[in-house]
Amino acid sequence: MSESATTAGHANTITVSGRGAVNAEPDYFHIHIGIEARRNNVKEAYAAAADAVTAVQQRLAGLSVARDVVGTEALNVHADTQWQEGKVSVVTGYVVTTSLNVVLRYDDAAADIIAAVVDAGGDAVRLNGLSPAVSDPSAAQDAARAVAWADARHAAELYAGMAGRTLGAATAITEIQDQGMMIPMARAVSRFDSTSLALPLEAGQSSITATVQVTWQLL
Repeated sequence: MSESATTAGHANTITVSGRGAVNAEPDYFHIHIGIEARRNNVKEAYAAAADAVTAVQQRLAGLSVARDVVGTEALNVHADTQWQEGKVSVVTGYVVTTSLNVVLRYDDAAADIIAAVVDAGGDAVRLNGLSPAVSDPSAAQDAARAVAWADARHAAELYAGMAGRTLGAATAITEIQDQGMMIPMARAVSRFDSTSLALPLEAGQSSITATVQVTWQLL
């Protein structure tokens, strides 16, 4: 649906935004794995986080997940503080967090891989999100652009008609980049047997969108 229509500053032009969306089936996804370790001192917290990351990486390697699809996204160390009555904030420990991005295909093994990762990292593992993606979105993107153009032109023609005018040539075309979407997953907070609990994954449909802003002459 059109987002805006303006004629400000140009009596003989009209500027309209149009949006288009089409569905495409994702064929792979990014799984965002968080590791969190809380200990009495920084060294112990860091070591615990390192052990959990190593366990996850080894489990991924054992499941034939290629190293080039596993990447570290963040590493943070901070003090864990707590307010005590009659005192200022007191440091009660230290927390080390890091996160891994793993690219997996939608197939029969994906759910088992995720379950095995959680099992390997134990209580230190957090599943922070799953981001579906399409390997080649070009065809769907072009289709979304066509829908966005038709949406913008339809609105422009409507406004022009109400003003007793007709559309002339397009004088400016700007494509507005849309932001991607993330589908949240539930956090894993306890250790379980990965052989008996694998969450089924469905690819579903990803919405490929396009937004265009067009300026036309008014005749």
